[in-house]
Formats: sequence, structure tokens, C-alpha cells
Amino acid sequence: MGQYWQIISIDNKETLGHLGKLGEFFWSPSSVISYIRAPVVPSRYKPITRSLEEKPEVQSLASKWSQSVTTPTAPLLALPVELLMIIIEDLGKDYLDLLCFALSCTLLWEITGQTRCDSLCSQLRKESWAGSRIILLGDNAGTLPKSMLTDEELEELGLKQMRPKHRGNELYFGAMDRFRVPSRKDFILGDERVRSNSKLLDELRLARRNERFKRWIEIKRSDFTVSRQNGDRWMIRNLSKREYVTLLRARNFTQVLYTLIGRSNDPAVYMCGGSWLIKGSWAGDRIDLTVVSVHNQEYSDEAEWKDITGRVIERLEKLAFDDGAEHLLLE
Repeated sequence: MGQYWQIISIDNKETLGHLGKLGEFFWSPSSVISYIRAPVVPSRYKPITRSLEEKPEVQSLASKWSQSVTTPTAPLLALPVELLMIIIEDLGKDYLDLLCFALSCTLLWEITGQTRCDSLCSQLRKESWAGSRIILLGDNAGTLPKSMLTDEELEELGLKQMRPKHRGNELYFGAMDRFRVPSRKDFILGDERVRSNSKLLDELRLARRNERFKRWIEIKRSDFTVSRQNGDRWMIRNLSKREYVTLLRARNFTQVLYTLIGRSNDPAVYMCGGSWLIKGSWAGDRIDLTVVSVHNQEYSDEAEWKDITGRVIERLEKLAFDDGAEHLLLE
């Protein structure tokens, strides 16, 4: 009769929950592709220079800083700029903390530009599934891919003492209880620490009215999503195996992904191709979605990567033909 499936990000400890039987959702659109898109930082968020020391106006800024210290009631502002930069770097570990700190003073806002950009990018990457270990797991999964989980993770998930052939099933049901569903709340104003602090929420809303601060508070995830330009191609990458698949359009990447990350011990999948769909060669690997132009900027040596597009598309086309879904393929 088939089994039920869910897509899991091991590193994010997140799941899309029960998706139903594979044949029921395989050819349908899915949000999973939006989760694995590698975040990019628009140029308008990037300072002109890399660090405070590289700025030609640093001496002028330091002078302005010292002149601004007119009261002993603000000891923080009496610290040397260099020491403040150490504090700023530490606050950068949490974007909300750094943002609130930077908004407290014009001079602080000026010298936190690069760190704010780095912190925001880091936070977006943490929330994204891009580069995380991803698997489409059946509820009769059996053995998990070798080395997918570390010993510490096996212990944490209560799988270490189990026989390997039982770990997949336990992970499936354990993820439903222990893993969360990805959040799509407003990045800053939707943060629980902000929602539970009415004064902080009001202050951030007030600061948002200033165009200078607005884009740092009212963050639109779509602004940080890689997009394809004319002549470029989409690329889904396996960062673990250094393999990739390219397509002109993103629509069928959902199906491409499903053919590569499925894992189960039961070939009953409620559609054709069960014998190989349950043995996805990328199951549990680190995966993301980008465009060829960005990939070429990140990796100059193409010899390190293997293009498996032809093999994957050929298999997907056969599956579509056998399943009566040829009309759903765009390429």
C-alpha cells in the first residue's frame, strides 16, 4: 500500500512533517527547494571596505568618537574604538544583539557596518537548509546511509544502542517529535525575544521608519535569495560528493531532488521506480541550490566536480513516462 515520507534537515533539526505516500506528492510543487537555496547578500548591504582599519576616515571617526564623550554616565563610549570593535565582533554572533547595540548610537552604527553584514549573512545561513544534510526518509527506512550521523548525534537521537537496521525507522518517528518545522516568521520582528518584549518591539518599529535602518530590521528573505539571470542555469549541488545537476528552469528541481535523496528499505512507494527511488545516492549528504555563475565564483577548479545531469534527467524522463507524467517535465 506504500509508506509515508518526510524530508529532514539533520543539521537544522527540522522536518517538513508527513508528506504522505511518495506517489501522492512526487510530481507536486514543494517548498523544499526554497529551503535549500543558498543565501546571498545584496550589494547594498555590503560596506565599501572590509574593516574599520581599512577605512580612510578611521582617524576622523576616532576623533569624532573621543569628542562625543562628554559625560561619565556613558562609560561604554569612553572605550577605545579598537576595544569596541572586539565587543562588536562578539555581539555579531547574534544578529539581534548586534542590531540593538548598533541602533543605540550613530557612531556605533557607523563602525558596525561590516560586522552587521557578516552577522546577518551568518544568521540567514543558519536558518537555511543550504549546505545541510538532507534526506527524504520513508517510515520503513531500515538502515541509514553510512556515516550520515556522527556518534554524538546517534547518542543524542537515542540511536546509538540500536541495531543499524532499526535506526532509520526510529529517526523517522523521532524526528516528528524532536525536530521542529522551519519557521517563516519575520526575521527580526517575528523573533520570540522581540515579540515577548513590547518595549523592544515598539523601539524597533520606530527605528524601522528611518530608511537608513529599515532594510536591517524589515528583512525580506526574498532579497537574500539567489536568482537566475538570462543565460545562467540553476545548479543543485552535492557539497559532500562534489556532484551537481543543472537545469534552465527551477520547477523540476523538486523531482530531481526526490530522485537523489530518498532512503527506505521498502520499495512500495505508490508509484513507479520504487526499487531505485529508495536508494538515493545523495541521501544524507550536504546539498544546496545556486546558479552556475555563483558556483564558478566559489569554485575555480571545475575538475573537482562531476556533472551528473545527463544521468539524472534520463532517469527522471523514464520515470515520468512510466508514471504518465511526461507533461510535467519542462526539459
